[in-house]
Amino acid sequence: MSIRPSSTPPFTPGLRLVENDAAFFALQPGWDELLERCAVRTPFMTWDWVSLRWEQQREHCKLCVAVIDDPATGKPAAIAPLMIGRELTGPRQTLRTLTFIGCLGEGPSQGMDFMVPQGTEQELTPRLCEVFTKTQTPWDVIDLPTMHGESANLPIIREALSRFACPGERQPSQTCYYMALPDSWDAQMASWKSKERCIYRSKWRKLIDEHAGRPLRGGIDLPAATAFDELWRLHGLRFEGAHSLFLNEESRRFHSALIQRWFPQGRVLMPLLEMDGVIAAARYGFAYAGKYWSFQAGYDPAFAQLSVGKLSLGWTVQCAIEHGLTEVDHLPGGSGYKEEWSTHTRTVFHLEAWNPFSAPSLLFRSLRALKRRRSTADDNVPEEVPA
Repeated sequence: MSIRPSSTPPFTPGLRLVENDAAFFALQPGWDELLERCAVRTPFMTWDWVSLRWEQQREHCKLCVAVIDDPATGKPAAIAPLMIGRELTGPRQTLRTLTFIGCLGEGPSQGMDFMVPQGTEQELTPRLCEVFTKTQTPWDVIDLPTMHGESANLPIIREALSRFACPGERQPSQTCYYMALPDSWDAQMASWKSKERCIYRSKWRKLIDEHAGRPLRGGIDLPAATAFDELWRLHGLRFEGAHSLFLNEESRRFHSALIQRWFPQGRVLMPLLEMDGVIAAARYGFAYAGKYWSFQAGYDPAFAQLSVGKLSLGWTVQCAIEHGLTEVDHLPGGSGYKEEWSTHTRTVFHLEAWNPFSAPSLLFRSLRALKRRRSTADDNVPEEVPA
C-alpha cells in the first residue's frame, strides 16, 4: 500500500528533522566523528564536502536532514543527509526532489549514503527512513544516486521505498573500478607483464630525456591554486567540443574552497607532469579513509602519442603509495584505463521512488511512459528496403 507523506511529522522518540541552517551547522562537531564509524565512508559524505555543497544550493533547496540523537550523549547517533529541491534545467525541473545534499545540478556528489554506525543498520536505518513519509515539505520524487552496493543501508532503504509508487532504479546499475595498492611502486611495476613494464619505462624515459619532463606535486612544487588552474585548463582541452559536468563556474568555486580547506590536512593530491616547459597532464583527487579517490583529470592532446594520460596515472599511483594509501578508487563511469588500472569492482545503484499523490509526479511518469512506448515502437519499425 502506498503511503502519503504527512504534513505533521510525529517522529519517534530520538528522531528529529533538521530544516534550518542553525540546526544543520550545529551538527558539525559530531558529523565526521559519526562518519568514521560507518561501513561506507566517502569524501563526499564528510562535513566539509556536504556543508560546502549546501552553501551553494541553499538558495533553491530546503534541508530535510533526519537525525537520531543518542540520549546518553546528546550527539547524533545516525544522520540521513537529505534535502528537497528542483533541478534548475532539464525535464525534472518541474519536480520537487528529495535527495542527498549535493546531488542536484551538474557534477552531483557521488557515493552518498545514510550515516549509520556499522552494525546498527538494522536498528537505526528503518527509523531514518521515516523521513520519507514524514517530511514537512512535499516532494514528488525520491532520487538517491550512486549508492555503494555493499552498503548495509541499501536493502533497508529499498524496502522503505517499496511503499511508494514505481520504486526501483532510475538508471541501470554502474560498475565502479578500484585498485588495491602494494607497498611500493616497484611492487606495482612487478605486477605487470614484462611487455607492459618495458613500454611504460620507455615512454617515461622519453618524457624525461627528450621533453625535459618533470613529475610535480600540486601544493609542493607549485601552489595548489596554480595546480588546480592547470587541471582546469587541461580538463577543458580533454573535453574540447564535448560537455563536462565539471567545467562550470559553480563547480570551480566549490573545488577552490574545498582545496583551501583540505590541502593543509593532506586530503588533496594533485600530481602533474611537465613537458617542454608546460604542464601537460594533471590529476585531482582526495586522500580519505586510506584511499585515493580519483576525481578529475586532464591532459594536453598534443602529447597523446607519448601516452601522457597513462604516465600521469602512473605518477598518481606513485604519489598515492608514498602518501600511505592502499587503494585507488576510480569512481563510477566506464573507461578503458579504469579497467586496466584496477584489481576489483563494486556496483553502485541509483534508487528512485515516486509520490503517488503528487500531480507533477503522475504527469511526469505518464509522459515518460508514453515516450518510452514511442521509442520502443520506433525501434520495431522495419527499415525501408531501397527499390
